[in-house]
Amino acid sequence: MEHPALDAIAEALRQIADSKTSKQPLGFGPAPKTQVYVFCNRKHGGIWYTLNDQSQPVNIEHPALTGYIRKLEFKETVRRNEKTHKLHCYIEADKFYVLESSATAHFSKGLLSALASLSPEALRKPITICPQASTENAEVLFCNVYEGDRQVFAPYDDQTDWKRVSRAAIDCVKAANESHKQPVGIGA
Repeated sequence: MEHPALDAIAEALRQIADSKTSKQPLGFGPAPKTQVYVFCNRKHGGIWYTLNDQSQPVNIEHPALTGYIRKLEFKETVRRNEKTHKLHCYIEADKFYVLESSATAHFSKGLLSALASLSPEALRKPITICPQASTENAEVLFCNVYEGDRQVFAPYDDQTDWKRVSRAAIDCVKAANESHKQPVGIGA
């Protein structure tokens, strides 16, 4: 028994599904990007930026990023022949983003402090991250975190135990994602 209306709906759904999947051309070409790196600093006149295909900075004009925090980690890198540590915050949104900031920057401290103060249940919902430029120092970038429309206040000072705060933030993010299978490109 034929159902023309159901067949038309099924075909429309197939077309929608096909249009949503990426169509990688056959043969040689660029590798698909599984994650976009976002550098959180004021070096290039904005508050955060990505790099284009020629490795030139491109400022991001949007003031916030909302998504699911999937992972936090510290990475050791070498910049200008010196070892340095970066905080990587992996966020699942319309794409997978990796926010990168110096581990000792105010942006990282604000992000870690806020995430450490939240519960795993809160981190199972989308979180909004908003960089905020300091009005007193042209190099300083702060990080505001929102749970829904409520700003998370998690003050810190020179006496803050950053190893404890970092461990609490990392553990909270891990606990929030225990039942969530990490997508390809995020890493274990």
